[in-house]
Amino acid sequence: MPSTSDYAELLRNSALRVTRPRVAVLDAVHGHPHADTDTIFGAVRVGLPDVSRQAVYDVLAALTDAGLLRRIQPSG
Repeated sequence: MPSTSDYAELLRNSALRVTRPRVAVLDAVHGHPHADTDTIFGAVRVGLPDVSRQAVYDVLAALTDAGLLRRIQPSG
């Protein structure tokens, strides 16, 4: 299981700032592969109860844009 320092290095190598929400989202995605955004949001809220849904969506978008995550959208 990757550690916080592994996530921090991954973010830095992708030219992204290391923030608690970004680390939390990476950890949630690692713990829940192929999960929907609601599941990721719930997992992030366990460690960061004050994080907003919009913040999680913004982090997911930034990680996707950086190529660290892929978005899967079913047709229809």
